[in-house]
Amino acid sequence: MTTHRYKVRWIIAAGTLALALTSASHATPAKPAAPDAVQLAQANQRDPRPLEPRYEPVPPQPRSSYNDEYIFAATKGVAHSTMIPAAKVSLYPLTVILDIVILPFAVIGGFF
Repeated sequence: MTTHRYKVRWIIAAGTLALALTSASHATPAKPAAPDAVQLAQANQRDPRPLEPRYEPVPPQPRSSYNDEYIFAATKGVAHSTMIPAAKVSLYPLTVILDIVILPFAVIGGFF
């Protein structure tokens, strides 16, 4: 029974090798590069018009007078930290409770 398994393995290995060799022999050759003279001639051509952007840049939005970075700051800090995810999960209940307690002061602090 074991000799049969070895024969099957050798047949599969030989078939894989034959397939790899035939596919490598049928590969298409790489395209030859353009001569240096053609590349030099293309490099010397200049576009007579000045460079312009394709689209107008979007103007930045005006800053609001309210700063909301203090609202749920502890929870945001834990979410954006590089801690192990298990540590983050264990800290979320503490930070959410702390942020809810401090929420009125954080809302007022956004005006300053």
